[in-house]
Order: sequence, then structure tokens, then C-alpha cells
Amino acid sequence: MLKVAVVGLSGSGERYAQHLLSMEQTEIVGVYDMQPEVASEWAQRFGCPAFGSYDALIAALPSDAVCIGLGLSLDSQQPYILQALASGRHVIARMPITLDAADVHEMLDASQANGSRLLFSHPERFYYHNVDLRKRIKAGAIGNIGVVNVKRYCPFPTSTSAALQHEADTDGVRWTGGMNGEILEGVKGGALFRLALHDIDLLRWTVGEVANVYAMRTTTEYLDYVLVTLKFNTGAIANIEAYWGYPGGYASAIEFAGSKGVIRYDSRKTNGLSIQKAADRRSEQPMKAEFSPSFRQPERDELVHLMSCIRDGGKPFMTAEDACETLKVVRAAEQSLRTGQPVELASASTDSFVNEEVRGGGDYA
Repeated sequence: MLKVAVVGLSGSGERYAQHLLSMEQTEIVGVYDMQPEVASEWAQRFGCPAFGSYDALIAALPSDAVCIGLGLSLDSQQPYILQALASGRHVIARMPITLDAADVHEMLDASQANGSRLLFSHPERFYYHNVDLRKRIKAGAIGNIGVVNVKRYCPFPTSTSAALQHEADTDGVRWTGGMNGEILEGVKGGALFRLALHDIDLLRWTVGEVANVYAMRTTTEYLDYVLVTLKFNTGAIANIEAYWGYPGGYASAIEFAGSKGVIRYDSRKTNGLSIQKAADRRSEQPMKAEFSPSFRQPERDELVHLMSCIRDGGKPFMTAEDACETLKVVRAAEQSLRTGQPVELASASTDSFVNEEVRGGGDYA
């Protein structure tokens, strides 16, 4: 039995808490959330204590406990992770773990110095359509990959204002200024880091390493749209559309075209159930939800995998090197957004993307 502490129970943290409740290989020994009432509620479900501060949680944990911070927000999780690693506890954190490569290295150094492990959660590598696509491609089903087209569309979070907080150009298009400058009413990272990053990692996993990157972006009051073009060392080309502010529901699609054929997936064409509800007073349109029911849970499968890696000392599907390389590609795309030029990965070190001054570049939006 692994002793586990849960840090952050809002959003995705609640889903992972449900997964932990269903697992037999873990013992929940403590919870912490910035909202005490949320921590108390989940502590009752887990049958464990809720702590009023993170310091108190860390001080009370057994030395071999694992801290799971999958419910922490992207811009707040680093201090929690560093403190847990410094205390010698293992940590499972979600990808992207941070927006700066230097921060990743700092956390990995803390892990090594204190004999603790830092594992990255990226459930996209466990989603069954992604696993199946990769398996078929690696088996040669469509030959050598030539072109890949990817779409990932997402509405704004319900707690997020649709308006982007930047000055408008004369043509109505707004330049967000890249990673360090963009805030969607408190949500950092935008479409590039919140959406495109996941597909960049999946394509590295399936196609191989990236040779160069070119990116374009446009924003208005109601959207943040990024188009990233990747050229791989194999010669394959991938076009990734990331659209934050999509007026419909979440949607993702991918198409691989190879020398022997085409293979594709589209979430909008695979849903087995469709539920429509009458409109309420706040909406002029009926509410519609489409989904594919399954007893399989990729997030839970990944959590079981990561737990087993900690227990048995195994190698995770997503390594620290994977996390750093994916972030390197994303930061190269961010640099391309600022300069309007393609970026060669071979000549760009990860450190060259760290703490760069964010410069204007509205002509390239």
C-alpha cells in the first residue's frame, strides 16, 4: 500500500480524487486545499485528516508518502512541488508542470538532491484512441508518415472571462505577447500552452523528434487561436490548430497521412450518446452534450501506472526528458510567434528560451 497525500482538490483534482477512492493499492493519509471546506469534505470521504496549511501536511506525512498535486493550477504548483521534493517525498504532478524550462530543471535537481522522484502526468498518452493510433502507425499500417493535421478546440473555462486583457490593434486583432505576458483573466498559458502542448507531446511520442517549428497566432476579444507547424527529423510535417474560445463544446481530431494510406480520429464522430436539455433562463440555446461511454478510465490507468513506477522503481511512459523536450518545442513555437520566423531545434538550447524578454510582434499575429 502506498501512502498518498492529495494536494489541490478543485477541477481535475476532484476527478483524480475519485480515482484514488476506487484504487486498492493506496492509503490516503492527508489532504490539503486552499479552500478548507473543500479539504474537509474530501477528508471525510477518504477517512483521513484535512490540514489547514501545506506546511502542516508535509510535517505530518510519513517519510515514504507520495504527494499528488494533480489539482493544482499551472501557475501555482511549483512551490508545492519543490517543498515536497525537499522533504524527500515523491511527487506526481501534471503536465505542463511549469511554463519555464529553468523551473523544470530546478525541480529535477531538488528531486535528485533529496532522493525523491518527480513523475509527470499526461493522460493523453493513455487515451485509447491515441494508443491505438500509435500502435497501428508503428506497425506500418500507413507506411512512412508524410503529413499530420491536428485540431484541438476548447471553450473558455466557465470561470474565465472571454475577453483577453490586451490593447487592440487597428484591425481588431490583438497580440498577446507570448507566454510570459498572456493572461486570460487569470488563466496563464493560452492556447499554445494549454492546448497545443498536448498535441506536440503526442506527436513527439508517435512521429519522433522535431527539427524546426513555425507558429502563427491571432486573438480577438473572444478567442485565442494558434497554428503551429512542426517539421520532424523524419521529414514529416504536422499542422496543429489550437483554438481556445471555441463556441461549441470540446473537440479534438487528428489525421495521419502516410505512404500507404491515411488513419484518423475525430471526437465529434465517435460519440455514442447525445443528451440534449431544454434551455434555461440564462441561455437561448438548448444544452447539448455528446460523449462516448466507457468503463475504461485513461486517467485512472495512468495513475495506477505512476503509482507502480514509484512502488517498483519502474520507468514511466512520460519521462523527465520527455517533459523537457516537449517544453523546449513549445517554447520554440513561442519564440516563433514573437519573431515571425521558424526556429531550428538543433541550434536552440532549452536555456535559450528561459526568461527572455517578451517583445511585441503584432505584424505576425
